[in-house]
Amino acid sequence: MKQKLTNNLGLKLISVALSIILWLVVVSIDDPVISRTFAGIEVEVLNADSITSQGKVYEILDGSNMISVTVTAKRSVLEKISRDYIKATADLKEMTILNSATIDAKVTRYSDLVSSVTPLTKNLKVAIEDLEKRQLSINVETIGTPAKGYVVGSNSPSVNITSVSGPASIVSKLSRAVATVDVSGATSDRRASSKVVLYDGNGDVVNSPMLTMGVTDIIVDVDILETKEISLTAAISGVPEEGYAATGMVSVQPETILVAGSGSTYNSLESITIPADDVSVNGASEDVILHLDINDYLPGGIRLAEDDFDGTVTVTAYIGKLENALIDVPSANITIDNIPEDFSASLIDIGGTRRIEVQGLNENLSVLDPSSITGNIDASSMTPREEHEGVEGFHNGSYDAVIKWNVPAGITVVNSSMVEVGLFQSPDTEANRGDGTAIVAVPENGGGGGQ
Repeated sequence: MKQKLTNNLGLKLISVALSIILWLVVVSIDDPVISRTFAGIEVEVLNADSITSQGKVYEILDGSNMISVTVTAKRSVLEKISRDYIKATADLKEMTILNSATIDAKVTRYSDLVSSVTPLTKNLKVAIEDLEKRQLSINVETIGTPAKGYVVGSNSPSVNITSVSGPASIVSKLSRAVATVDVSGATSDRRASSKVVLYDGNGDVVNSPMLTMGVTDIIVDVDILETKEISLTAAISGVPEEGYAATGMVSVQPETILVAGSGSTYNSLESITIPADDVSVNGASEDVILHLDINDYLPGGIRLAEDDFDGTVTVTAYIGKLENALIDVPSANITIDNIPEDFSASLIDIGGTRRIEVQGLNENLSVLDPSSITGNIDASSMTPREEHEGVEGFHNGSYDAVIKWNVPAGITVVNSSMVEVGLFQSPDTEANRGDGTAIVAVPENGGGGGQ
């Protein structure tokens, strides 16, 4: 038996070795050692406080925190490994002077069956800079347009300030914080939740993961106001230069404005008059043109409703040159009042008309009707002529009297209108009225039209 086992022993050993090798080859072919690359592995940063504790912040550059890792192992092992079993880390405490940290990678399961784990990106690149903190006012802006006849009024944010911290290079560029509310079609006050968005000086949105905001969302109440059109007028004050007069015409452009508001003041508002103290024509010899801000005259709680109108209005007070004209007023239009009892009075040598000189603007003189002008003499204020000087009471004779003319607005009488009046003690005269008023009797010879 022993002879049989040892017979051709060399050949038998070779056969066994070949069998083992063949088995190994077969096994190797069925479960070979291979490599597989796993992408999208995020690098975990270790000991970040070694930077932040110094009042600085860091930023990972070039996307070096998202890497690919190659794992080498038998096929059967790799089939059990997923990206979730791969962990990559970089320790900022070990950062080099070039601001980079070595990336280490390992598998968390089947590590004893893995031949190697190799990160394809070797270093985490980091930028370090000072930490800056700022506070920004939150501005509320609206988008969209309310319904016709309504405009946006004031707004009330629940919070009006937010703190921002982050890299100085980013924070220093921040210009404003904005919360936006959509008011499209609104006819009543609107409340909305709004996200706070940061903008730089160029008006571009700043959305960096490196920034930390104290307030990110707020509640905003927006008033929606009703609108209506009201008229504008103006009064004037002062006296133009001698020889000139205000025509009485004052224009305001625009003639109407659109305002918005609410409450009783708004409901009762129909027009606005610019006060006379603000439109002076003192010493003017030509039209006075002023540019005023109508906002100064709006009642509290009322505002302009047109965004493209800044409130500037143009007020023009028209000034004209005065002219003189001679007109003949019928003598019958002149009356004498306060005639003493038992006396009668009449004008002496006045004729059928009394010529007077008047002054006014051309537009007023051109429509003046002499027959509409009346005159009045107060007998109690007449002055006796020389023969009665120093004598008390009324006597028969001649008196000097002044006619007080009643002329339309804008017309003045230039001459003194002194006339001679005859006073006669004749209680039954036809010229004497029972109420002490005399109608001037024109002499039959007609008389002259002199003054």
